[in-house]
Amino acid sequence: MTVPKEPSTRKRRTSSAAPSTGASPDGLRAQGVRTRNAIVRVARKLLLESGPIDFSLRAVALKAGISVSNLQYYFPTRPAVLRAVMAPVIDTYLDALKQALQSNASPRATIEAILDQSLRDAKDSKNIPLWWHFFSFASSDPECAQMRDEWYDTLTSELTKLIHAANPERGTAESAHIAVLLISMVDGMTLHLGTPRSKRAYMRGFEAIFLQTAYNLVWGKTVDAETA
Repeated sequence: MTVPKEPSTRKRRTSSAAPSTGASPDGLRAQGVRTRNAIVRVARKLLLESGPIDFSLRAVALKAGISVSNLQYYFPTRPAVLRAVMAPVIDTYLDALKQALQSNASPRATIEAILDQSLRDAKDSKNIPLWWHFFSFASSDPECAQMRDEWYDTLTSELTKLIHAANPERGTAESAHIAVLLISMVDGMTLHLGTPRSKRAYMRGFEAIFLQTAYNLVWGKTVDAETA
């Protein structure tokens, strides 16, 4: 895949014209936005196909059919490209959470919907590998780590409010602990449901046990999904 070339006017820019974090989408003209979006698509495909080891600026530029210097106008570093790949994935998850929280459903029904969605997400073969690669980068890149932490902070905060609303007997601190446990359980599920291991015999009934355990954490007893 070859991305669109920069407008000829951009070639007259000096290297100092590009900020250290790369060109912001809001400051680009239409052609620049198309070029940037095409680079992100190429980078996402490369990351899924090759993983983080072969994910470099040179590799992305080669796949995109542009020079490394051209690529660096938009994304000066490898983590900058990765953040652009992951941003829409993270936003999708946060938007889904926001929609669930803003619905007219009861807190209990909303929690049930979020847990069901979590099970589906844990089996999403399209995005799960991206998360694994992202966490790998976040272990060494401060800005990727910041994205990860902000995502978890938002998710934990909103889920804490929901748990407390669903069961007021749970205090704020306890609700936060339960939120962290639920998030950790969902994270762990991606290592099982999102891989061929999900076909193992010992995984039979796993999803039902996950839901029952989650309900038990929130309400302090075994709660049937239909009555939660």
